[in-house]
Amino acid sequence: MTTPHQEQAARLAELWHRLSAQHIALGCSCGMSGISVTLEDFERDIADYLWAESERLGQARVVDFLLAPGPMAEQERAIRAILARLEAGQADDEVADWLLARMSKTIESYAKLHGPAPEAPLLGGSSAWRKAYRS
Repeated sequence: MTTPHQEQAARLAELWHRLSAQHIALGCSCGMSGISVTLEDFERDIADYLWAESERLGQARVVDFLLAPGPMAEQERAIRAILARLEAGQADDEVADWLLARMSKTIESYAKLHGPAPEAPLLGGSSAWRKAYRS
């Protein structure tokens, strides 16, 4: 039986996947002053934030969960991996609550600012995107 935490992690993983695929499919990068930033750049920053914030707030079990696969700097696609572990039910309720609250806010905010509406097609060219892009 799937728990609400697992369902939320699956929904966030799907949203993150859509954002990543759409950025790659369109060759899109959000840039300022000639600096190109991709979704993967944000992934490391978000994971580092979760780790630093959990340490700062004394959330030892969250820190242990985040670092279980190894040092954060060595974790490839850390956000995807964290969401996959949450979706697999590898975190207790307290750890899942803490992480999912922050990850939801971060990923949904990113999607609202940089992504298409959730119902937008994953593929279909610029015409399909324009029709479903957030206003």
